Amino acid sequence: METTEPIKDKRFTILLVPSPSDRIRRFDISGRWIRWGTFAGIAFAVLVAVFSALSIVLFEKEARMISLQHKSRLQKEEIVRIYRKLQDVRSKMVDVAKLERKVRLIMNTAESNSSNVVLGLGGPTQTVAPSVLIQKGKQGMEDLMSEMDRQIGDLGQGILNQEESLANLKHAIKERQTEWAFTPSIWPTRGVLTSRFGYRTSPFGLGRDFHPGIDIAGSIGTPIMATASGTVSLAGWDQGFGKTVVIEHSGSLSTLYGHLEKVAVYEGEKVKRGDIIGYLGNTGLSTGPHLHYQIMVNHTPVNPKRYILNRF
Repeated sequence: METTEPIKDKRFTILLVPSPSDRIRRFDISGRWIRWGTFAGIAFAVLVAVFSALSIVLFEKEARMISLQHKSRLQKEEIVRIYRKLQDVRSKMVDVAKLERKVRLIMNTAESNSSNVVLGLGGPTQTVAPSVLIQKGKQGMEDLMSEMDRQIGDLGQGILNQEESLANLKHAIKERQTEWAFTPSIWPTRGVLTSRFGYRTSPFGLGRDFHPGIDIAGSIGTPIMATASGTVSLAGWDQGFGKTVVIEHSGSLSTLYGHLEKVAVYEGEKVKRGDIIGYLGNTGLSTGPHLHYQIMVNHTPVNPKRYILNRF
């Protein structure tokens, strides 16, 4: 009976014939080397497959990480944008509360506790920029979100307070609508505010003097408007203010418009807020084209800016 020789004990011959004219090359290889070579080839193939699989997994994880980082960056940017919007809303609410306080001051009505609460919001208490907090990681994000929650709560309560306060103010204005029409509340003209109410250095070189109104510089011929309804008590020449208009409003309140180029009303005429009463000029004791605007209560000058609600 013929026995089969183990492959490791066999020898194999490989003949290489490059061309008919070349010498034949012969290589003898033992079965042991073939077996080990086969094992090595299989192991290498397995390693390549494992490495390829790991590479694919790692590439997928890296792509997911990049996507998550991108989403996280967008979320952080959105949080910062929302935080800044909160500050804008907060600032506008405080501006409205300040305007309301000014209206109440002009109308001589009691200040609202609700309005004071809104003003108490003030500016943001968070002194660290949100972008800086975000860079501090989880704790920074928690601090920022906590601050935003607090501010949203404050704003919600502030809006309720402001609604209540404005409703009360609306009721007060409605009750005193006639009186309000005769109370100065707007700028008399457009221009540049060049001199404020109070003590100043005299423009005529006379040291310090008291300026009983405000000066608004502008082009000659710029329209001048009545700042409230009333009756014209003077429409003519004043030794200091040149061409001047004086309007008597409610009770003891009056306004003066000086250094006009031209007067457009007559004494005894009834005017309304916004009516043109003259044109800006340079008459009287003046160093340049401007309007001298003055408000008197019981014939005593007061700061006109207290009675101005609108902006240039």
